[in-house]
Amino acid sequence: MSILLRAHMFGELVKAVGGVDAAAAAIEAVVGHTVSRGTISKVQNGHAEVPYAWASALENASGRHPFLNMRSREVTGGPARSELACHLDMLREATEGVTALAEFEANPDDPQAVAKAYAELADVHDLTAGAMAKLKAMMGVWKGDAA
Repeated sequence: MSILLRAHMFGELVKAVGGVDAAAAAIEAVVGHTVSRGTISKVQNGHAEVPYAWASALENASGRHPFLNMRSREVTGGPARSELACHLDMLREATEGVTALAEFEANPDDPQAVAKAYAELADVHDLTAGAMAKLKAMMGVWKGDAA
């Protein structure tokens, strides 16, 4: 997992707990010492690695567990737990789809390039459709509908 991807996940956790000051308070409660707000910002921006204890503290404070879920998928080789927990899988599949589409555009008469582009874009479509269906169902629940 790239540092920018971890930084993005960390930044989303910072937002989820209420910002840098709230994140610092949550982290300080776990690690037992003060934490620089500037260092939290550096981590969010990808200019420093995400300390495991910090990620864990923010996951516990927010009730969201992107680092834990990602690590679980890495270790088990299993899929994301739900359609909405698959943003990293979707990013990977989308990247593979764009690459395969570019290969097809460079060689439009190559049947293998056509087949590969179709297969890769089908993977993107399936992940997107699953996430959209889950979101639609959640919107229906919030509206009181039986979507």
